[in-house]
Amino acid sequence: MDTTMQNQLTNKTEIDIATKYRGLILNAEDVGQNVDNLLMQQKVDEALLLFQNRADEVDEAIAEYHPQTHSVMQRPNKPRKNDRPYITEKLPRSRQKYINEVELFFMLGKPLRWQLDKGDPEAYELFTEFLESVFYTSKMRQIKRLAGSETECAKLYHLYNQNGVSGVNMVILARSTGYDIRPLFNQYGVLVAFAYGCNIKTASGQVDTTWTIETADYIYTCLRDKLEWNVNRRPNPTKRINVIYYRQPKAWDGVEPRMVREEMLDSKQADTNNYFADPVAKATADVIQSLASPETTGKLIQLNGANSSFDYVNPPQSSESRRSEQERLEKSILFDTFTPDFSFENLRGFGTVSGAAIRNAMTLGFLKASNLEEVYTELINRDIHLIKAILQYQHPEKSAAIEALKISFEYSEPFATEDQTQKDFVIRAYQAGLCSLQTAVTALSLTKDTEAEIARIKEEKAQAAAQQQSTGDKGKEQKKVE
Repeated sequence: MDTTMQNQLTNKTEIDIATKYRGLILNAEDVGQNVDNLLMQQKVDEALLLFQNRADEVDEAIAEYHPQTHSVMQRPNKPRKNDRPYITEKLPRSRQKYINEVELFFMLGKPLRWQLDKGDPEAYELFTEFLESVFYTSKMRQIKRLAGSETECAKLYHLYNQNGVSGVNMVILARSTGYDIRPLFNQYGVLVAFAYGCNIKTASGQVDTTWTIETADYIYTCLRDKLEWNVNRRPNPTKRINVIYYRQPKAWDGVEPRMVREEMLDSKQADTNNYFADPVAKATADVIQSLASPETTGKLIQLNGANSSFDYVNPPQSSESRRSEQERLEKSILFDTFTPDFSFENLRGFGTVSGAAIRNAMTLGFLKASNLEEVYTELINRDIHLIKAILQYQHPEKSAAIEALKISFEYSEPFATEDQTQKDFVIRAYQAGLCSLQTAVTALSLTKDTEAEIARIKEEKAQAAAQQQSTGDKGKEQKKVE
């Protein structure tokens, strides 16, 4: 059998085996109890081994995301005889950032639309005020950007008590923000514990390692001073893990080799341009000896023999195959990552196109956002339940009303023209009697207090009807007088 074919079969077998058995090593259902037992015995290192550690994958994604750490930056310089080495061009691109930002635009380019389906409006107002107090919209954008560039991040609701008043800070946990994060799922995919660690500098200048491990029942603070761990346990007031863990593939997943190839082609082309940036001439030895000094005015080149020559060397023209490859790389990188092209050349023809046509042209972006919604919708729903638990802790007198809240959300359209089209549709549907006033006001999202807005609309309509009736009565009386 051919060696190449044999190697391919071996690799395929290894991939098949890895795929088949990848999910067989799972945590037992009672793994959370094991974590509690180890932490109570101050065995923090052993407890952390039970958690998922994806540090290598995250570091790899971060290196690919930042242009300064791309492989093209490692291009060797070219040695030259009797001269210093030629410094090769190293031209990384930030396509990863572009792809990630477009992905973010289609998912969270505009804030989520929240809606109260059932429950007390006052309790719902507490929910919306909480979202504003923790800057929920901007934080979610930061989280989505980090998840797309690092493959994972987390959102911590840090509960604190200051002067008898409880408060909440939303903290973003990610490798690039200085935290190591490690989730722990059981065999059914339920998050049973979450650990996040960082290095802190004490007042004396000493750097200590700290880990915080949250379970539904307890919050453990683990501080390593020199070689020993000190573990402090306190009850978890919300009875929920106060962390939302986000994980997704890299935004540019699958096109890494093409990106490397594109950067290498650009850099090599730049080297060629540098070499021919100044005029290069070829001449026979007798012509070179007769050349005038560069400072001489009115330069003259003398050709003495029949074989004497003097010519300029023209730079090699970019071949059609090179241009074709560069175009294919650019198109395939965007297409394979479901990323629309927002270049000026591509967008300038959209000036007179309707919002629906623009949306159809950007189908790739909506397809990708739709796939990611499968991940984020579940996590945002968990966010709702966690926020309700925090509000119940902060407002125990309204615990029952908060628990009874039924809240839903929708992703917003990223294009303003599409939003206007949707609003026009709602208005026409109401005018045609196809939906109620309350449905129309809620869908338009022009006010946070839907009930109060409906009451004002009805009151204004009643006043207008009364005024019209009064005007009609006066007209009738005037006719009788005449």
